[in-house]
Amino acid sequence: MHFRTRSGIGALLASLIVVAACGSPPATATPTLGPRASALSSAGITASATSSASLSATPNPTADLATYARIETQVEAVRDLAPKAPVTPILLDEQGVRDWMTKAMESGVDHTALAAESRLFSHLGLLPVGASLEQLELDLDAGEALGFYDADTKQLYILSTSGTVGAEQQWVFSHEFTHALQDQNFGLDKVAIDAPNQSDRDLARTALPEGDATLTMMQWAERNMSILGLLSSAFSGLGPQTDQFNNAPAILREDLMFPYEAGLSFVEGVYEKGGWPAVDKLYAKPPSSTSQILHPALYAAGIGPVAVTLNAVPATLGTGWKLTYQDTMGELQLRVWLEGEHPTDAQATAADSAASSWAGDRIGLYEGPGGEWAVVLRTQWRSASGGTAFVAAAHQTLAGLSSPSAVCGDATHADIIIAADMAVLGSFPCQPAE
Repeated sequence: MHFRTRSGIGALLASLIVVAACGSPPATATPTLGPRASALSSAGITASATSSASLSATPNPTADLATYARIETQVEAVRDLAPKAPVTPILLDEQGVRDWMTKAMESGVDHTALAAESRLFSHLGLLPVGASLEQLELDLDAGEALGFYDADTKQLYILSTSGTVGAEQQWVFSHEFTHALQDQNFGLDKVAIDAPNQSDRDLARTALPEGDATLTMMQWAERNMSILGLLSSAFSGLGPQTDQFNNAPAILREDLMFPYEAGLSFVEGVYEKGGWPAVDKLYAKPPSSTSQILHPALYAAGIGPVAVTLNAVPATLGTGWKLTYQDTMGELQLRVWLEGEHPTDAQATAADSAASSWAGDRIGLYEGPGGEWAVVLRTQWRSASGGTAFVAAAHQTLAGLSSPSAVCGDATHADIIIAADMAVLGSFPCQPAE
């Protein structure tokens, strides 16, 4: 989950293999609920019984526990945090991971909101028409997950298709055990992840524990893993997982990678200036936007996002209309929208520049009788040049959509309206945001 904040699952931090670049370490994500695993031994080493063929190797519980204990001691020294409670990992096979996440999705998400967001993203061109964001997220997360930590149950899970603890499982455990240390020392619930309709803030706040755990994992691996172990873990993301990741919509790929790549860069910058004590202080005041993660100077200066509100349903639309869904896109997702699927380096650079002066936004899906709809994106920018750059880039993106649209605003505001037809489009006032 990636940290699947939009799903409304929260509380789970799950390590996902970073298949976008060969040699990258595992990353992490988020759902929640009870475990889907059956015990392999009374010693606490467990795995899913749903696919016995994939667990043909016989685990050695005593040796495994000794390995975990050794890694825990090493991670505690690297991260400079002391545990307050024991954490015993549970091994899951691939089917066990999917079963666990499926159950989490079934009972831990707002299915209505996810369906509405699917339609919103389809209207924006971020998802194919009729695509299910919920199913896409489940397939991607379950297919990429190497492990996860559930902050609700305080349980840690590791993927092991053989039922044994190899180099990859050790690397993942160092990451997930860091999440347990974060939770025990700072309270991951206090980071306030998974707020309704605050996806950008959730993604930014997820980047803190994920960047922290990724940096810890890298330092642990550098000090304690052999070259053979490092190579074994580095190449674990090749093959079908790579194809699955590359074939996923850009909005999911970028959301998935952001906490680990941008989060690592953000935390690393803080660490280089003040060590782990400086990183620890971040938990008392976590970042509030992806823009703060991408531009750490904004966080350091206390420049947070501007609150932006949407208008009520225009009376000219008549009865039966409602604002079905609203959220904040944020700098990251607006950049993804501008650059499109699999952009060239030049396209990515241009989109990054066009979104870099983001100050705040709010997007809403309005729906009415007969399947009619409209999407309103209201944005605010830190500079006039930034607003102008965004509007110019937005015109190019809108030109690739089949639905009618309009763009309006002033020096630092821009409203974008996309609608099912011209009649609906004309019912929404196109004027500068207040």
